[in-house]
Amino acid sequence: MRKGLYDQILKNNLFGKIAIIGLIAFFFVASTNFTYATSQWSRKTGMACNYCHTVFPRLNLAGDQFLKNGYVLGKPDKKDYSINAGGVSLSDVSQLFGFRLNVTPFMYATNSFLQDSGKDKSGLLTIGNPNWIQFFVAGSIYNNISFFTELEYASGGFKFNWFYFNFTNLLSTSYLNLQVGNISPLEFASYPNRLPQLPAIKGEVFLKKSSNGGGETSVDMSSARPGLQYFGYNDYGTLYLGASPVIIKNSLALTQFQNFWGGLVLNVPESISKDLEGSTVTLHYYTGTDTKNTGVTVPDKAQIENKFTRISPQLNIRYRNMFDLQAAYVMAEDENWDLAATKPADKFKYSGLAVEAGFMPNDEWHFALHYDKFNSDDKVAATGKYIFEYQRVVPVITYIINQNIRMSLYYEKELSDKDAKELIDRISMNMRVMF
Repeated sequence: MRKGLYDQILKNNLFGKIAIIGLIAFFFVASTNFTYATSQWSRKTGMACNYCHTVFPRLNLAGDQFLKNGYVLGKPDKKDYSINAGGVSLSDVSQLFGFRLNVTPFMYATNSFLQDSGKDKSGLLTIGNPNWIQFFVAGSIYNNISFFTELEYASGGFKFNWFYFNFTNLLSTSYLNLQVGNISPLEFASYPNRLPQLPAIKGEVFLKKSSNGGGETSVDMSSARPGLQYFGYNDYGTLYLGASPVIIKNSLALTQFQNFWGGLVLNVPESISKDLEGSTVTLHYYTGTDTKNTGVTVPDKAQIENKFTRISPQLNIRYRNMFDLQAAYVMAEDENWDLAATKPADKFKYSGLAVEAGFMPNDEWHFALHYDKFNSDDKVAATGKYIFEYQRVVPVITYIINQNIRMSLYYEKELSDKDAKELIDRISMNMRVMF
């Protein structure tokens, strides 16, 4: 009987061979001289990409300030809009338009392919995966008004991820700013789970949905959602408050509820420590209501509610733009996790952690380690295991070909408490370009 691919991997060390091939390709590309190019904001400001980014898309302190200031360096002025068409102030379109490309030349994942019911799961090698291309148009379009829109094409078709307006420095003060559109509640937090050091992975605890994703309005903590958000800031911190309508999945219908969030970010200013400038701590709070049976006219099918809360203390330590540590702890509570017709007496709780540390010794190399885990408080009585549990560690090495071209080698090791045949480890090469 022919052995499965999994047995062949153990015998022939295919996993190790793939890693060696990946490293050879990685260092071959790293030694190649590439033509320089810049993104649309570099074209507008004349600043290099690393003025706002450490290893893109991760923002540094200057990038955070650029974001909060409506994509403008300094105070907005009509002079920033170089074209005047009959009294209408316009920017050069090349200063607004850009694109990003994300490809995975290869990925190998253990225990991820089932040929048929008569065989065990085996490993799967994927070569040449064009993950997505994103067309994004963003920038300031008038005094105190800016916007961001991102259209992504992947194998499933087109979709808009983020699209919103920013109204910044209203009444000429940094204490009054508004953001409206498809936004993230964690946009200004210490660990936003967006624009990360390692863009091919996310902190999974942030993506765990209310009601375990089983409700008609289930949401996670960090993904884009329609909403209105206020933020105000100074040298010592940022306050943000937001609200979002509760929308039924795959429908434009609304429920009677709103989700709310808020957070306070305290940062280390230059006057206290220049070496730690940009370091922050955050306390984030999110509350909302998930539903089931909304609008159902069948008798005895009343609307079911699950009120939930998420509390997340977070930390970001930056040191001289060389070291960047982000950590977040999440405490989650659902009153009716299973959306039962009769609300249970006890609330369902889970908690989790995400940590990401990066070291950048120079402009060409970035070394990082990602760790995340989460689990329910309750266990299955028969097995003694958590109702759900996830844990992994991910070392990553990145070569920055140019400030807007990066190539990363990832190794994801799953540490969850499962049978060995259910654990999925991955090794992959990921390349991203921003123009």
